[in-house]
Amino acid sequence: MTLSCRRLPASIVIFLLLGLALAGSAGAQTTPQLSPPPSQVATPESGPVEADPIRCWWRSSTGAVRTGETFSLVLTCAVLETEAVQIVPDETRLGSSVIAMAPFEIVGGSHPADLRTANRRFFQYEYTLRMINPDYIGKDVRIPDLAIHFRVNSRLEGNASVQGRDLVYMLPSLAIRILSMVVAEATDIRDATGERFDGIESLAFRASMLRIVAVTLFVVGGLLALLSLVRLAGRTRLTTSTAAHELSLGTVIGTAVNELSAVQHESEQGWTDALASRALAASRIVAGAAINQTPSQRIAARNGVSAEGQITRTSRRGKSTSVWSTVTAEELTHRLMRDSAIPVERRPLVEELQTALTTFTTTQYAREATLDRSALDAALSRVTDAARSLASEHTWPKPYLRRWRDRGAEPERRT
Repeated sequence: MTLSCRRLPASIVIFLLLGLALAGSAGAQTTPQLSPPPSQVATPESGPVEADPIRCWWRSSTGAVRTGETFSLVLTCAVLETEAVQIVPDETRLGSSVIAMAPFEIVGGSHPADLRTANRRFFQYEYTLRMINPDYIGKDVRIPDLAIHFRVNSRLEGNASVQGRDLVYMLPSLAIRILSMVVAEATDIRDATGERFDGIESLAFRASMLRIVAVTLFVVGGLLALLSLVRLAGRTRLTTSTAAHELSLGTVIGTAVNELSAVQHESEQGWTDALASRALAASRIVAGAAINQTPSQRIAARNGVSAEGQITRTSRRGKSTSVWSTVTAEELTHRLMRDSAIPVERRPLVEELQTALTTFTTTQYAREATLDRSALDAALSRVTDAARSLASEHTWPKPYLRRWRDRGAEPERRT
């Protein structure tokens, strides 16, 4: 018995259509996702951002190998590590001594130190593999699928931590071509070699060593420059040693006074040619100071012995200076004949020095030298009095007061 749509009431038809629509929408729902959802990382700029909790990849040193040839296979993983979320992978199954790479044979391996960034931790495992089974020649052999187990540890408010359930990350596979032989010049066929974590550490260590060497060379260069400056200063000091040991005019006159006093004390036992020569040298220095002629100076010999016509001044530091003058009695006579050459108040003193120089010069250079004690004593007394008078004029602060007086007189002369 067949039913006709014309006999069905309109309400029943509408009810059937609604039921079919609900059934279709229910059938269109998808199955729930089995893989772990991405974690969220909070950033101050944009708020929570989705990020993969773990990412891993293979890298091989070559894309094709010969039978029995070793090659490098590197596993690199980046896991999420923040204050709120920490991904803890199970690395106990990744060591070269426990991992299985059949049909490849594991020859060796290494595990460099981990690297960390703001929200990621990178770890790496390197395996040295080879293929010795000839059945795979000419074929693409895939690295066995690797499942990395991990857990998600979350930190809640109040420092409470929650450990998630065990999850699995399936690593993408990688194929290696097995060849019977390759050309000798072939170093790589598919993948370019790159730096590993241990290579980065090696480069960082090398950079540190080069930095230390650079600093050392800089310090050595600074020391060499300092030594050069010291040597240059020493040479400059040698060239200016004479100027550095120059005695003031007051000191020179005081030295002459001491020399004349010593000659006067020794002449009490009788005059000699040596005493007359010493008295003449000191008298020339005093006469030169009287007519404003600077005496000559130089560093004395190491033995401290004065040459003929010179007197020696020894400082407290043990350094000696020889002083002498070339003023003669004829030069003083010539100066006295010129009215403007010597001030009026200085003329009597210069006349006394001219008479004393004549006496000492006659005694020293006469053909028939006669040591007239009375004449020599009188000449020595004149020179000593003149020397002491000049020394008094150069006693501090008289030289400075005289300079100030001369400076004040210069503007009056100009006007």
